[in-house]
This record gives sequence, C-alpha cells and structure tokens, in this order.
Amino acid sequence: MNPAAPQRRTQVERRNDSEEALLEAAADLVAERGIERASLAGISDRAGASRGLASHHFGSKDALMARLAQRAQNTINDAMTAAVTRSGRLVGDIPGLELLRSTVDTYLERFENPTSEDRALIVMWGATFPAEASPKGMLDADQRSHDGWTAMIEQGQRDGSVRTDIDPSIGAILLQALIRGLAASLLDSPPAGKGQVREACQAWITSAFTAPHEGTTAPPGSSPGSP
Repeated sequence: MNPAAPQRRTQVERRNDSEEALLEAAADLVAERGIERASLAGISDRAGASRGLASHHFGSKDALMARLAQRAQNTINDAMTAAVTRSGRLVGDIPGLELLRSTVDTYLERFENPTSEDRALIVMWGATFPAEASPKGMLDADQRSHDGWTAMIEQGQRDGSVRTDIDPSIGAILLQALIRGLAASLLDSPPAGKGQVREACQAWITSAFTAPHEGTTAPPGSSPGSP
C-alpha cells in the first residue's frame, strides 16, 4: 500500500461530516430567518446537499433543532471546561460562587463576538415563549440548563460560598433570565460597553449570591428564596 495515497473515509466519518455541514447550515438559516422559516429543504440547500438529506439524517425539524441547541450549549460548556482546566483544578474543587461567576462570564464573552451558532441559540431561546409552538428539543435543553445552574448553586451552598436562604431552583431561573437577556442585548451593543456589562454582571452575582460572613447579615430587603 502506498503510504502517500489518501485514505478513504469510513461511512461513519462521511455521515458525521454531512451532519456537521447540515448543522452549520441550520445555524446560519436560523440566525438569519428564525426557526419557522428555516425548513429542512432549505437547510439541505444551504449545505449544498440533496434536498432530502436533512430529513434523512435527523428525521424531523424538531430533532435537528434539538441537536443544534445541544451543539451550541456543548461549545459553551467546552469553553468553561477549558477555563477550569487552565486553573489546574477540578470543577468539584471550585467554590460554587466562583463557578457561577466563571460560567456566566464564559457565556457573555461568547456573545460579545457571536458566531452564527451563538445567534441561532438566542433565536431558539426566544422560540420557547409560545408553548404550543415550542420545539420539544429546546424545552429539554432548557431543563438541562436549569438543572446545571441549580447544581452549581447547591454546590456553593454546601461549600459555604453561596447564601443558603436562596432556593436553588429560583436562583437558576434568575441566572437563566440574566444570561439570555444580556446575550440578546450584547448582539448589537457598542463594543466599548460590552466589557462593562460583564463587570456589572459579576458585581451583581457577587452581591446577590455571596454567603454572608460570620457576624454579618444578608443584604437588606432579601428574604428566603429571593436573592
């Protein structure tokens, strides 16, 4: 066998490449037109494939949107994991409050210079508002995101960095709302102000979630379950 000869791709590799091209095309169309106007046939066309390929690979538009949402979330999670790895620590060894701050900052940093995939994620977040028309895959992704924020708050409460008078599930809802509202706002904000937005966000998280030190009290006006 000639070692210089190009190796033939396996069927699995070809399928993965096709799905990757379709997901990239889907991100472009969703970011440009919204979910309703991003048809499976149009996604196949944008990927330069036969019109039925997206349906062949994913079965339905809902399934494709679910994969696209998960792909975008995984990209952000990978960025967060990389930041933790650079610190030389494991996620479980990081105080929960620090993990919350780092995760929020990772999200917002991406949306300062968003890709089509990032923009598509914001569009898909908005698609969850009309409940009957909401793609089931997005609802599932929302629940996973909520569970992740909840787990970080609970970790902080166990290690003493996060206030214990916050209901973790309610805190997770607040963080999701904060991220999504700011992410959408950052898309068209002047570049000079984006860093200040992230700094203000970090200050708010510190103020709202930090456990009071011994001999101090919770912030004025706070009540159990209401950060």
